[in-house]
Amino acid sequence: MRELPADFFRTPHAFYQQLRAEGPVHQVRLRTGVHAWLVVDYDAAKEVLRHPDVHKDPHAPRGAEARRSAAGGSGVTAANPRLSLHLLNSDPPRHSRLRKLVTPAFAPARMEALAPRIVAIADDLLDAIDRSTGAGPVDLLAEYAFPLPITVICELLGVPVEDRARFREWSAAVVDTLMSTPEGIRAATDAIVDYFDDLVARRRAEGLGEDLISQLLLATEEGDRLSHDELISMAFLILVAGHETTVNLIGNSVLELLADPARYLALRDDPAGVTPLVEETLRHNGPVNVATLRYTTAPVHLAGGVIPEGELVLVSVASANRDERHFASPAAFDPDRGTNGHLAFGHGIHYCLGAALARLEARIALTRLVRRYPQLRAAVDDADLRWRESVFIRGLLELPVVPVGTPVVR
Repeated sequence: MRELPADFFRTPHAFYQQLRAEGPVHQVRLRTGVHAWLVVDYDAAKEVLRHPDVHKDPHAPRGAEARRSAAGGSGVTAANPRLSLHLLNSDPPRHSRLRKLVTPAFAPARMEALAPRIVAIADDLLDAIDRSTGAGPVDLLAEYAFPLPITVICELLGVPVEDRARFREWSAAVVDTLMSTPEGIRAATDAIVDYFDDLVARRRAEGLGEDLISQLLLATEEGDRLSHDELISMAFLILVAGHETTVNLIGNSVLELLADPARYLALRDDPAGVTPLVEETLRHNGPVNVATLRYTTAPVHLAGGVIPEGELVLVSVASANRDERHFASPAAFDPDRGTNGHLAFGHGIHYCLGAALARLEARIALTRLVRRYPQLRAAVDDADLRWRESVFIRGLLELPVVPVGTPVVR
């Protein structure tokens, strides 16, 4: 039985490399005392993510619901049961039904149409940084990487942007489970339910618009619609997953850029390089450490091990994306490697519905940033950076930078 090392959240990859050398799957003890099976290599991860005997519904195997709670939730599973009806807690056929109903709202063309507005949001945030600082340090997460995607999500859902501070507080309580109390998680999820209950009631009373809540209210497939609680749960999932991934994708991408000034200047001179850079960040230092919780409903046989029935399973996409058997020199950050097949957004039927939006926001955030600050530099050493204590999210608590350089005026 392995335990997560003391420095796991700061440097998880040394631990993962050691585990991969020993085998594809390991029993681990989480800091909450719960036992789980941790999948660490690429082929085993893909197999588990699509295996018919590995389920998402915590009520499927005996005892899984209790272990899920003790493990600290799933990052998008909440104390309030009304928030547990979303895609990431569902298996077919219910998952198929829900996915079919909500997929049109996330069509790639619909997401790409948001690009001009995302550019405007990014530029407004950079303007605010210009007004509030001289050449002194600024926390790029707090001032840019967080407000950009949460503003996009607020506008998509049709909620006031001034509520984004509350959204950040609620989301952090749900995702950073090792830093939250059960009472804090319950309070946050109850507040989310109350908020979206009121929002949906107002939409029904005042008339539907172009926002995502209205589109989900209108969504119909062969006469089927989302129930009220399904709609609330989906809005919760969109709120949490819709910005948490992107916040940390932006932050981790900037960190990769700052590690090599030549790389930063290359992106400034050739913005087209942002696409491979984002994809390599997703592989090398993506925003998801471990995928949301899964449970075995029968013994699952993998090369090198068997996970018994009724067990809690954690798939480390961060480890799989650095598997030496699948990626050459995986510890090196190389946007020119032509990264294909990384698992940062999952695999199989639970592949992230918002992947296109996350990629779009990250590309825009990075290109506008390097355009505005051609010589941005870190304000602290890497050793002084603090990482979030979340099993599921791989992201910084702060990213202090000095916004220097002659900006390109828009």
